Amino acid sequence: MNDFKKHLFNKQKNKNMKRITLIAAALIAGITATKAQSTANASQTVTLNLSNSIDIAFTAATGTSFTFANTTDYQNGLSNVNASTLQVKSNRPWAVTVGSASANFSGPASPSPAMPASVLGVRLNGGSSYGALSTTAQSLTSGSRGTSSFSVDYNANPGFSYDAGTYTLSVVYTATQQ
Repeated sequence: MNDFKKHLFNKQKNKNMKRITLIAAALIAGITATKAQSTANASQTVTLNLSNSIDIAFTAATGTSFTFANTTDYQNGLSNVNASTLQVKSNRPWAVTVGSASANFSGPASPSPAMPASVLGVRLNGGSSYGALSTTAQSLTSGSRGTSSFSVDYNANPGFSYDAGTYTLSVVYTATQQ
């Protein structure tokens, strides 16, 4: 090959190399530009306004009725173990108290004497002793935030001082956040 042909060949080769280089650079720039445009972000602040919240409810109440059928029942009293189950839901630690809504049971009218709330005792299920009810609330149990359940036992001991009939008393459970 003569020098002129070599020169033309090298010139053509250089042109092709420049084209390939330009095409490769354009492709890389295009890919980079495409990648840069494929993601976008936006952020937002979300606010939760939480209030203190507590609830107490009965989930079972099967032992709230007592039937005194004989003198042994009157003499010794009757107990209902696992009489009621309550559930507390709270977003803070809590405590439950128990008391009666009135000082006396409602029941038969005179001449029967008024039956005091203290005839009924309550304890946390399995506790060692019953606390006599009154209108003054007494501490029963406490717990931490979340959902908790507990059961109570009742003991009724009216003795022989009251006439036959139906007597009722409202027992009040109060859950308070600590």
